[in-house]
Amino acid sequence: MKLHELAKELFIFDKTRCLWAYDLGKCGKMCNFAHYMDKNYCIGLLALLMLLLPMGSGAQKPTEVNSETLQALQHFDKQQDVKSANGFFATLHQQEFTDEKILFPAISPQDTLKAQVWYWAAEYFYAAGNYQEAELYAMQALPLLKNGDDETTLADCLNVLAINSVRQGHYPEAIGYARQVYDLDVKSGDEERISMSLNTLAGLYISARQPQEAEKYVVKGLEMARRSGLEHRQAIVEGMAAEMYHALGRDTLAADYAETAYHKEVHMGRPHKAMIRLSQKAAALIGLKRYAEAETALTTAIDYFREHGGQQQSLAISLNQRGKARIALAHEASGADKSHEPQLLVLAKADFREAAGLLAEMGDRYGEMHARQGLYECLYQSQPDSARMELDRFVALRDSLYDMASAESLARYNAEFGNDFLREEVTAERAVRRYIIAGVLVGLAVLCTAIILQVRYMKRYRRKQRQRMRKLMAQIETDREKTASEAPVAEAPVSETPAGQDGRQQAATADTEFLEKTNAIIHQLMPGGQVDTARVAAELCISTSQFRRKISAATGLTAANYILTIRMDEAKQLLAQYPKYTMSEIAQRCGFADSAHFAHAFKRIFSITPSEYTKA
Repeated sequence: MKLHELAKELFIFDKTRCLWAYDLGKCGKMCNFAHYMDKNYCIGLLALLMLLLPMGSGAQKPTEVNSETLQALQHFDKQQDVKSANGFFATLHQQEFTDEKILFPAISPQDTLKAQVWYWAAEYFYAAGNYQEAELYAMQALPLLKNGDDETTLADCLNVLAINSVRQGHYPEAIGYARQVYDLDVKSGDEERISMSLNTLAGLYISARQPQEAEKYVVKGLEMARRSGLEHRQAIVEGMAAEMYHALGRDTLAADYAETAYHKEVHMGRPHKAMIRLSQKAAALIGLKRYAEAETALTTAIDYFREHGGQQQSLAISLNQRGKARIALAHEASGADKSHEPQLLVLAKADFREAAGLLAEMGDRYGEMHARQGLYECLYQSQPDSARMELDRFVALRDSLYDMASAESLARYNAEFGNDFLREEVTAERAVRRYIIAGVLVGLAVLCTAIILQVRYMKRYRRKQRQRMRKLMAQIETDREKTASEAPVAEAPVSETPAGQDGRQQAATADTEFLEKTNAIIHQLMPGGQVDTARVAAELCISTSQFRRKISAATGLTAANYILTIRMDEAKQLLAQYPKYTMSEIAQRCGFADSAHFAHAFKRIFSITPSEYTKA
C-alpha cells in the first residue's frame, strides 16, 4: 500500500482548512476524532497553560532554569532551614519571579518552609517548561499544605498539578486536581479565584475536544471577571472565550475576543501575554481563511518569543500555528501561482520541525503529535520515507494520549455538575439502564441544587462580612481623626433620660468598652504572632464561645474577621506612616508568620497587594 493511501486509513485530510479526522475502529478502538488539529491544540491549550497561573504567584514571568536558583533549591533540600529557604527566594526575586523578596523569620516551622519552597519550586519549573520537576515538587508540597491552614496556597498548588497534568496528557489526574481547586475556591467565596477555577475547567474541556461543555464555564467566568473590574482577569477570561469560540467554529466572535484581550494586555504593559493574545487571534484568522494575516501576526509573536528567550512553550505553539497557516497558503498557491507552493511547504516544514523538537524536549506529547502531523503533510509527496517516520511517531503519540484521556472520566466529572454525559450503547438491557440512569440524574440534580444554594448563601454571607469589615475600618479611622482634633470641653449638665433609652446607652457603652479592651489586647499580641480567637478570649478571661457571641452582637462580624480587621487596619497605618519598612517587618508587627501570608490576607481584604497600596 502506498504511503499516502496508508495515511488515509488513519486520517482524512481536508486541504482547504487543514481539518482532519482519523478512525481507530480498525484497531479495535471505536472512536472518531474530527477537526483535531484545527480545533483542539494549537491555540486551545495556550490560554490554559500559559495564562492560568495560581493567584498567589505574583509577577511571574516565563523563564529558563537558572543555575543559581537550582543550586539554592538543592541546598534547601539538604538543609531545610530558614537560611537556605530565604536564599532560594532571593534568587527568585533576582529574576523578578516574585513581586517582593519573601523572607521567613527565624522561628518559622520546618513544615511551613518546606511547603512554601517546594510549592514555589513547582511554579518555577512549570514556567520553565520542566513538567516532570514541577510535578515532583508540587507533590512534595501537597501533603504539607493539606495538613496546614493555608488553603489559598493549597489551591494554587493543586492548580499547578492540574495544568501540568494536562500538559503531559494525564486527563483523569488533571480533572481530579481541578475539582479540588474549584471546591476550595468556592469555599473561600473569592469571586476572582472562582473565576480562575471556571477558566481552568473551560480549558480542560476545550483541550479534551468538548468545547460545547466549556461555554457555560466561560460565560460565568466572564460575568465574574467583569464584575470584579480587574483588567488582567478580564483579559485572561476573554482569551479563553477566544479559544472556545474558535473551537466551536465561531471564528468572527473568537477574533473579536482575542483582539479585546490583546489591547488590554498592551495597556497593562504585559507584552508576553499580548503576544499570546495575538497568537489566539491568528487561530481565529486561520478559521476565517485569512491565512496571510494569520502568518503575519504569528511571525510578530514568534520574533518576540525568540528575542526574549525562556518562552519555549509559547514559541512552539506559535510555530505549529504558523506552519499550519503556511500549509493553507501553499494549498491556495497550488491553484494559482504554483511557483510559491514548494517554498511555503519548506517554510512550514521548518516551523513544524522546530516545534516538534521543542515540544519533545519538554515532554509535551499533545503538542508534538500535531507537529508530527504537520510534518507528514509537508513531506508525503516529496519525501515519502521521511513522511512514513513522522506518521509512525504521530500514531504512537495519538494512541498514548487517547488511552489517558478517556471520555468516561470526563463524563463522570461533568455529571457531578449536573450535566448528562452518559452515552450508553443500545443493548437488550436498555430499559433497565434507563431507570438506573434516571435515578442517578435525579440524585445529582438534587445534590447540585443543594450545592448551588449553599454556594449562594456563602457568597452573600462573605460579601456582608467584607462590607462590615470595611465599614468598621472606616469607623476606626473616623474615631481616630475625631480624637486627634477634639479639644477638652466643659461637662454638660446631667439630665434625666427615659429608662429604656438609658438601658440602651449603657449597653452601647458596655460594647464600646469591651471592643476597646479587645483592641488593646489584639495590638498587644500582634508582635508575638499568636493572634487568634482562643488567645484573645483567654486574655479577656472569657470562654471562646462567649467571646464570639459578644463580638458578633457588637459588630456583626465573626471573631476571626474582627481580629483580622484590626490587624489589617494596623497594616494600613504602618504602610502609610513607615514606607521604608519591609513587607516582612510589617507582616511581623501585624502578627503574621511571613510576608507571603500577610500579602495573601491583605489582597483578600483590599483587592490590591501591599506594594500597590503603598504606591497608591
